[in-house]
Amino acid sequence: MPTETYGQWMGTPMDERDIDRLLTDTGWGVLSLAQGDEPYSIPVSFGYDGGDVFLALIQDSPENTKFEFVEDGKRARLLVTDVDGRFDWQSIGVTGTVRALARESGDWDHAVETLDDNAWFSTDFQRADGIDEITVWRLAVDEVRGLEVREDEN
Repeated sequence: MPTETYGQWMGTPMDERDIDRLLTDTGWGVLSLAQGDEPYSIPVSFGYDGGDVFLALIQDSPENTKFEFVEDGKRARLLVTDVDGRFDWQSIGVTGTVRALARESGDWDHAVETLDDNAWFSTDFQRADGIDEITVWRLAVDEVRGLEVREDEN
């Protein structure tokens, strides 16, 4: 059967402009990582600068599992969705390699500004009590795929 028959259920490819808009406007998603054959997914706040995705991972306790899974140079996938209804949604998968940014690097300030611009992140986190450490990561984008079903098109 033709794919168009199931477009209302499966979605149709998003154009680049809509992908950029959703990544810029949403500011949160689910980051999926793996260690061997053990998967791990976490909700994350992210910033998008039109090319790279920046993630701020906050260490608020020594037992925080996410830091056991995220490693410099490791592949990761970020899932970003906007769901208003069964026939009105958008979903984007961003796949790439994560790299930790050093606070001393010139990239740190750009990443924090990007996070502050369009993520669910505040630069105040850097000074908050109860937060042991903030690590900023760049997800260097290798592949972006977006699907959507818009209610007004059905």
